[in-house]
Amino acid sequence: MAIRSSFLACALALAVQRAAAVRTTAHVRMMAGAKTKAKKPAVSAAKKGFGAATVVANTKRKRWAEGPPEAELDASLAALEEQGMSIVNFLNPALFEDPETLDDVGRRLRAGEVVVLKDAFRPEFAEATYRELKSKNVPWVVNEAYYEDGYANCHLNVYDSGQWSARLNRTFEVFASPETRRWIGELTQRDCSGECTGAPSKYRSGDHSLPHTDWVGQRTVAYVWHLSQGWRPEWGGALYWAHNDHAKATFPSTFNQLCLFSVTTTSAHFVTTVSPHAKAQRLAFNGWWQSAWEPANDETLDEVMADEARRRALTHTQLQTITDLLLDPWQNIQPPERKERLEAARVQVRTEFFPP
Repeated sequence: MAIRSSFLACALALAVQRAAAVRTTAHVRMMAGAKTKAKKPAVSAAKKGFGAATVVANTKRKRWAEGPPEAELDASLAALEEQGMSIVNFLNPALFEDPETLDDVGRRLRAGEVVVLKDAFRPEFAEATYRELKSKNVPWVVNEAYYEDGYANCHLNVYDSGQWSARLNRTFEVFASPETRRWIGELTQRDCSGECTGAPSKYRSGDHSLPHTDWVGQRTVAYVWHLSQGWRPEWGGALYWAHNDHAKATFPSTFNQLCLFSVTTTSAHFVTTVSPHAKAQRLAFNGWWQSAWEPANDETLDEVMADEARRRALTHTQLQTITDLLLDPWQNIQPPERKERLEAARVQVRTEFFPP
């Protein structure tokens, strides 16, 4: 018990340390007024002996799943799609039986909590997506990186949708459709009208993602849909939410479980290491809904910076763009009182996001 407690305490400390590192790094960049650039890995995979990145030929297939098509399953999915590609049509109907259920989900997301929905989607939708991802036909590519600030990740993905099966492209459409983006935006009170991103992932023995916040680019709301049938908690691969008390911070990769959270400077989390004793595949489909707003020297900028709630919802890209605008003399922000007001608001945001 002492060894286990020590490990868990170290994991929690690492999560907090990483979150602080993310805040500090972003703070320094914005203080300097420089454009933020993605850091390159401190050591490339090739230099560490893992070989060059694998180049996968375009192997787009109608189906990744093995064996003959299941007529009943395909017919059920076709019937759902005829109703529209909004995520609402594919979620478990039980979520909508009591209006208080989704009201509570929205309140918790707006409060910065992680929300975990068990049996989130209709069984046929989850089963069809699982069959695609468990197949031997998936062209998985290793995503492995090491960074100077200590962050590292190692897992498999297929980011090129041109290599996805037709079924997986239809799955992504459920998350990316305009109807879904409007719905999740209303639920979270975040701007989700921009591009939606997503990709399948697979974690093998030893794979992991160290603590991070996801506060990158235009990301506003994150989703992780677990698709690991027969997964056991002791095999690892869990989502660890650093804000929660340790006893309530670990969320195992249960099949058909959907994890949602609002992306902020403090949404620290990580994926625990997968055990060498795992007897199943740790599979998921995950990504982000993003904002479409790009700050410019116009009235909208003044409106956003004067509204505390909208300031707190700024993405990394938006805050950096505002910094660049205010530091650029060619913007000729007039009158001087307006520039002073905007700069004061920017400083206030920086203080709120990155407390001294």
